[in-house]
Amino acid sequence: NQIGEAGAPQLAAALQVNSSLTALYLCNNQIGEAGATQLAAALQVNSSLTSLYLAGNQIGEAGAAQLAAALQVNSSLTSLHLYDNEIGEPG
Repeated sequence: NQIGEAGAPQLAAALQVNSSLTALYLCNNQIGEAGATQLAAALQVNSSLTSLYLAGNQIGEAGAAQLAAALQVNSSLTSLHLYDNEIGEPG
């Protein structure tokens, strides 16, 4: 799919208003740190998503930190897949 950083804001906007989607598979779409930040903002208001697959998206440590912050607010997400994202030990 190659959604990339440019497509992530549209997905994030849709997640903010969606109340029925429970799983989203975005592996290997190169959303990067910026895309992860956009999705993290959406996760702060989304209450239906339970599984999010973000493996292989080069989100890096900053993107992982944004997602971690969003999880402090989000109570519906129970499964988050982040392998192969160049996160490193601090992330």
